[in-house]
Amino acid sequence: MKINTLFFLLALAFSMPTNAQITKNNWLVGGDVAFSYSKTKPESTVDSQSFTINLTPNVGYFFWDKLALGTRAEYTLSRYKSDSGTSKFDRFLISPFARYYLLNIDKMVNPFLESSYRFSLINENNSREFSAKGGVAIFLNNSVAFEASLIYFNSTSNNTYVGNHTLLLGFGIQVHLEKL
Repeated sequence: MKINTLFFLLALAFSMPTNAQITKNNWLVGGDVAFSYSKTKPESTVDSQSFTINLTPNVGYFFWDKLALGTRAEYTLSRYKSDSGTSKFDRFLISPFARYYLLNIDKMVNPFLESSYRFSLINENNSREFSAKGGVAIFLNNSVAFEASLIYFNSTSNNTYVGNHTLLLGFGIQVHLEKL
């Protein structure tokens, strides 16, 4: 019974029109918060745990229907603790992005894909990151959308020993401003 109810609610959400402002000449303003937490307790090595949080405001412009190009600023706070010590890492990144909504512009629930190239302006090892983001925008009305997404980062730097792959769960709000 629960599966049938869930299927019905998803089918209803994907079929309801809202006339969202994801059309040419409109603005996208918003941001999201993403986080990750991991804890390892292997039998033969040291125990460790890490926590990362990203705060990301953004602004974009729809040059074509369903396709926005823009930029975001990002602040990352990362903490790592293990039996051998602790470390913390803070950084500020700028990233141009491209976002594409997959369904028609009148859908209340609209999945999207986004990609960006992030680079550090004030970091001593000049980190650079490629990110890919996939998620769903749930339009609360024709201008405001709540978003949930998975975000993948591939990070490199001038230091050959620094680089990683990260997967984050993100939540955000986007405001779609009508054309003037």
